[in-house]
Parts: sequence; structure tokens; C-alpha cells
Amino acid sequence: MSEEPVAVVVGGAGGIGLAIAARLARDGHRIVVADLEGEATDNAAREIGGTGIAINVTESGSVGRAIGEVLDKHGRIDVLVNSAGVHLQKLVVDMTDLDWDRVQSVNSRGTFLTCRAVARSMMAAEGGRIVNIVTRLGFGNPYSAAYMASKNAVWGLTQTLAVELAGYGITVNAVAPGHVGPGTGMEKQFREKAAALGLSWEDFEARVLKTIPVGRWCRPDDVAAAVAYVVSPEASFVTGELINVTGGFTGYGVAPPREAG
Repeated sequence: MSEEPVAVVVGGAGGIGLAIAARLARDGHRIVVADLEGEATDNAAREIGGTGIAINVTESGSVGRAIGEVLDKHGRIDVLVNSAGVHLQKLVVDMTDLDWDRVQSVNSRGTFLTCRAVARSMMAAEGGRIVNIVTRLGFGNPYSAAYMASKNAVWGLTQTLAVELAGYGITVNAVAPGHVGPGTGMEKQFREKAAALGLSWEDFEARVLKTIPVGRWCRPDDVAAAVAYVVSPEASFVTGELINVTGGFTGYGVAPPREAG
């Protein structure tokens, strides 16, 4: 059994999740990268000196098995970070039932399943930290209804869990990244959004940066730093909170083009 605090980062094989896993590893946590089965998960774990475990957050059996394996190996889970998520760039009127269900299944159901699987062990240990990655960017954001609905569900779950678990010494918080920009996994989604809005990448980027008073894109390490704080001993009295890492984002003002006819 390891002496270091054990942190499970769900969706830790790339992007924001990998940045969080790497930061917590530097801070002295024993890291378990939990992501879809494959080379990316193993490579990410190897890169930061942790271990990888396959998980499909949409299936309760897979979640239970993965969390059980971590508990068998390490004896406890001190930190759970839910960073797995999918996005969809579609207007509501163009969205299928399957589109909607897929986003909800990964983002909201997946977070529920992992929180439920870990909560009892934290309750028994009378301590722990849960951090859910949500968003501040979806209010009035066209093409993002499914994503925004799922992340609002996660925020509601976070607030409720914070109250239910507070008496066990467990904190539950949410971190909302801003526009994580070029050079990350989010760039593809933003380029798709620009195309859907009929904007060049340069025009889209200029409009986005005008909404961020700090004047730059969010970096994965910015998000990781916020997570590192809320899982630290110094944050033991912080629970049920939404930590915005958005550079002061002021909101969208770009409407989708109207269809002819």
C-alpha cells in the first residue's frame, strides 16, 4: 500500500486531464490515470510516473471494476478528479436523440457513476476530495446545448454531493476552465465552431480573445493549478464551490447564421 495520497484522474490520458494528473504527481500524489483502454492511457501514466487503468464511464460495471482495482492495489482513494468529457457542435434543431444521449452518458452519467463508486470508500476513510470539471462557457453559446446541459447537471450533482458528504470530511468542488486554446485538444472543436459560424479562424480567435479580459487563451496548467488548490489541505473548508478559471470571460455575442428561406 502506498504512503502517498492516491489520486484517480478520470479522463487523464490527454489535454486538461493529463495536465491535472501531471500537476498532482509533482505535488506528491500517487496517480492513477483512468481512461479508455488503449495506448494513450498507458503512455500518459508512464509519462508522469503513475499507473493506467481502463475505464468506460458510461458503464457502471466498468466503473465499479476499475475503482475496485484501484482500492485493491492502493487501499484507498484520496482524490477523484472527473475530467472525462465529450463535446458536440450542433444546433438543437439538428441534434438527434443519439447525439443528445451520448453527451449526457459520458459527461453527466459518467461523473455520477465515478462519484458513487468512490464516495463509500471516502466515507469509510472519513476524508477525501472530489473535483468535477464543468464549464462556464456555454451560457448563450450556440451549438453547445447538449454539452451545456450535461455540465450543468454535473454542477448540480457537485453541490448536492458537497452537502451529503461534508460530515465525512469530504469536499466536493467544481472547476470551470475557460477557452483552452490552440495547441490542445480543444482547438479542433473551436475550429469547427468557427466554421459553423461562417468565420475564419483568425476572426473567430479575435472575437474570443475580446471576451477574455486577461487577453489570452486558458492553458491546461491554469486548470491544473486550481485543481491542485482545492485538493490540498489548505482547502479543507472549501466545498460546494465553482472555481472559474476563465480569465474573466464575459460571454458570447456571436449568433449562428440564419438559414435561407
